Amino acid sequence: MNFTNAIQEGTLKILSKNKKNLVFGLEVTNIGSKIYEKYPSQVFETPVSELASTGLCVGLATRGFKPTIVYGRVEFALLAFDQILTQAGRWEYMFGGNYPCPVTFRIQIGRQWGNGPQHTANYHSIFMQSYGLDIYIPSTPQEAYFHIINSNKQNRPAVILEHRYLTQIKENFKTNRKIKIRQHTLYKSVKNKKKYLIITYGDGLIDSLKTKKYLKDKNIYIDIMNFSYFPFKNRIEKKAIKIAQKYKEVIFFDSAPFEFGILSGVSSMLKINNKNKQNFYYLSPNNSPSPSAPSLAKNYYKNTKDLINLVSKIETDKKLINRKLSFEEVMLWPQDDIGKLIKHK
Repeated sequence: MNFTNAIQEGTLKILSKNKKNLVFGLEVTNIGSKIYEKYPSQVFETPVSELASTGLCVGLATRGFKPTIVYGRVEFALLAFDQILTQAGRWEYMFGGNYPCPVTFRIQIGRQWGNGPQHTANYHSIFMQSYGLDIYIPSTPQEAYFHIINSNKQNRPAVILEHRYLTQIKENFKTNRKIKIRQHTLYKSVKNKKKYLIITYGDGLIDSLKTKKYLKDKNIYIDIMNFSYFPFKNRIEKKAIKIAQKYKEVIFFDSAPFEFGILSGVSSMLKINNKNKQNFYYLSPNNSPSPSAPSLAKNYYKNTKDLINLVSKIETDKKLINRKLSFEEVMLWPQDDIGKLIKHK
């Protein structure tokens, strides 16, 4: 199934489990909405008033319900940040830890061509520095499905940041099994080769996997560390830092500006008390909003070509890819079967 369908199937699963699991949001009851057609008494259309709708969900969560509220754009969620960050995120801290507020905030985020400066921002750092919130950033359909399930199982508030760039990627996986949600996944190339590591998250994984596949055919082997879950108490586990410190060349690959972002934080944690000699490289957009014009936007985000040429420059000081990528390759939603990319060793 694709990324969007995985989210839908995960939502159907939690709605089927308990009538106190509810869904709110704009256009969630539209014609063709599978969740509304199957569970009309648990799915509610909200007015264009994000602060009020979010306040309703926070209130329900404190009264024994487990609501999910959906925001079509992160900019709409900004209107409700007081409820998300101050109320839901700090609720238990205000009441001695025995009064949970298990609400889930599903927020679409990130790049989409033509959306320009206003609707392509990420705001990851705001969420990462917010107390009390579990943060999920799925990179694959399987992660998207199980993140929905896991956030509903927990008795605390959660934010799921869904990169809209990933909506059409596909993956074959089993839904009828238990899975432990991991903070990060390590995609390895060859045993005992620990020279190159790409560290990424969200929509950075798919370009990283394509890079891994391309370079393997050139006898250059890289591993990928992809972060997808940041629990509220321990955002980055020590195990991930210890693994990353074993590599000589570490590339931080981000679709958001690097400065003060998620990977900037990971980078600083790697540098602290690290006695190993490591070279760090950073690939991300400039610290400015994405342009509106398609001709400019396609040069804003870094991609597989940039990753490949960076690695090849480190290796041989030569570019392996010289051709220009088309607008479709750079900006349109990828249609790849990510399961096949993951299986490629």
